[in-house]
Amino acid sequence: MSAPVDLLMRSYPSLPPSTHAARDFVVGELRRASASDSIVNDFELIVSELVTNSVQYGNGSEIVVGVDAVTVGWYAVSVSSGVERQMPPLDPRSWTVADAEMRNGRGLGIVRTLTDDVSVAVNDGRLVIVCRRRH
Repeated sequence: MSAPVDLLMRSYPSLPPSTHAARDFVVGELRRASASDSIVNDFELIVSELVTNSVQYGNGSEIVVGVDAVTVGWYAVSVSSGVERQMPPLDPRSWTVADAEMRNGRGLGIVRTLTDDVSVAVNDGRLVIVCRRRH
């Protein structure tokens, strides 16, 4: 059994290849913390959706991804990006999965479905989304 990881953060440029890099970072840290395959797979998709949205809708500033596998009973992943343009609804309870034939608009609903808790805040011009799953 691996030791839990402390809160780790990585910064990425607001470019499409950052989605893959952020996903690899989160998957690696969660595996190192002995998260179940289900949790790892869900966070892999969550990070893909959130970083892709950050690239597409953010203001072009760096994207910061954090992993917390220390908090007792929870794994948490955060994604922070600069905002100027379109922002998601700040109440995650309103995030629903759009129809499958829709090209856009499904990601936040997927994120909400795969988490036990989501918080959304805007701090100093940055949108911060924190997703948590119970162990």
